[in-house]
Amino acid sequence: MSQLWLYIVYVINGFLMVVYYTVEHVATLLLLFSTTSFAVIAPKEQRSWSAASAILAILTSMAAPFPVPLALLAISAVGWIGQWLERFNQPAQSWSTVRAQAVYAILGIAYAAYSDLGGASLLTSNSDTAQAGPYINTILSIALLAFPVGFIAMLVQSLWAHPPTPGGSPVEMISTIRTRGKG
Repeated sequence: MSQLWLYIVYVINGFLMVVYYTVEHVATLLLLFSTTSFAVIAPKEQRSWSAASAILAILTSMAAPFPVPLALLAISAVGWIGQWLERFNQPAQSWSTVRAQAVYAILGIAYAAYSDLGGASLLTSNSDTAQAGPYINTILSIALLAFPVGFIAMLVQSLWAHPPTPGGSPVEMISTIRTRGKG
């Protein structure tokens, strides 16, 4: 009977490990769906770059510490909102999101490497660079938080760049102009 209980404990332990890992990386799982969807809807010319951006964002989300996975998910989610609201040039809006994800993923990888390799302690161990450590840490912290805010600001600006057209959607307006209102 003890062997049976041991197997049950192993199965429950394995199940709990999967649940814990899933909860710990829920932002990465949501990012997987979101970035893959951007790669799927991308025009043929942009599909490989969108897929590369998605892979880079997902790997960064798995490797980088706290603010990076959540910020990547926020960039992607806000990008989908912008994609839904955009009426004039949805491929350009999609590309802006893919581009922002890739750049932030590179920033996140650099931050993870700096943190994991002990960049701050390397700087403070040398007397010539000891004063630079706190400044670099501050710059990195600001960049990690300011980049997503800047992306959201640029997205809002691009959405508000085109006022609503009197003829309805852009397609209807172009049709009205081409047919001179007769069709």
